[in-house]
Amino acid sequence: MLQKLEDHIAEALARAAAAERRSAEASDAMIGDEHDKIAKSWRHLAASYQFVESLERFLLDARMSRDAALHRLQPAE
Repeated sequence: MLQKLEDHIAEALARAAAAERRSAEASDAMIGDEHDKIAKSWRHLAASYQFVESLERFLLDARMSRDAALHRLQPAE
């Protein structure tokens, strides 16, 4: 799942950069503003994915720590 999130983050950031380029190239201010809004939305989505990724990493680390602690508490055979 983490790799998939990394791919989504990269794609969202690439789309944000493309929208920012279109904004800079726009001859009409209103069109430029619309592209800026689109870029902002893509960046927000990327940040959301980054949050989910960090939460998933935290949960995986917590599970591994818990499993290691439980393993240490089991009596030796």
